[in-house]
Amino acid sequence: MRKREEARRHETGDLPAARKFSRERAAAEAHITASYLTKVERDEVGQVDVGILRVLATTYQASDDEWRYICDLAGYASPYPSITGIGPALEIARFEVFESAVTPIMNTEMTEATADLVSFYAPQRRLITANRAYYDTFPTHRPGMYMLEWSFTDEAREIMINWIDQVGIGVAAHRGFMGRYGHTAWAQEYHERLSRFPDFRQMWEARAVTYTLPLDMQSRLRVRGGLYTLTMENWQMQHDLPIVRSRGRLHPLSADS
Repeated sequence: MRKREEARRHETGDLPAARKFSRERAAAEAHITASYLTKVERDEVGQVDVGILRVLATTYQASDDEWRYICDLAGYASPYPSITGIGPALEIARFEVFESAVTPIMNTEMTEATADLVSFYAPQRRLITANRAYYDTFPTHRPGMYMLEWSFTDEAREIMINWIDQVGIGVAAHRGFMGRYGHTAWAQEYHERLSRFPDFRQMWEARAVTYTLPLDMQSRLRVRGGLYTLTMENWQMQHDLPIVRSRGRLHPLSADS
């Protein structure tokens, strides 16, 4: 973030191109010592005081999402909500438990919804089950696979017209996810599965982070012999497990879209 702020100041003329935004200068603006900032950057001081983090974030012009990410990484996550259904111990049931929790009512909805795409997910957007309309649209997205994991498959690249925009946001959201849960075994397993994809590793290195998806972001798909937008509604079910219910519909794209 300090290097990014240096580049911004060069662009705006606030810092001469020949000069660096050094630790010494940053520390002076944040009212801390350069030696302490060096230790902070090297992760050598344990949990940094939240007040110092706030001053540094302000100095580096961090976004709201970046500030939340900093708090998560530093262990000050309490002001922010966690994923619904994951308790203070950050434990989550094995995937097999989610699979066995599919109820007759859920099966009935999937069977009766012949046009809508109906699916059920574990909290990390890991597919539990879906109906035929869903699998007709996403044939290789099978139970047990994370939605973001599927997004790096060859099928996803072919289907998703706005692949770069959507997957880029997905990776940024994953960074926020890892800021809160990255020390858990189940989140590390999720991240390792994503790290198999070179494009994921490249996007991850961009260091973008977000916790919310744009309201106007729509999936634009090339499926079933045509071009469509997909509108989805997601909500938390009243269930013993934190299962997310999703229902979507395809809408033909107009010729000038």
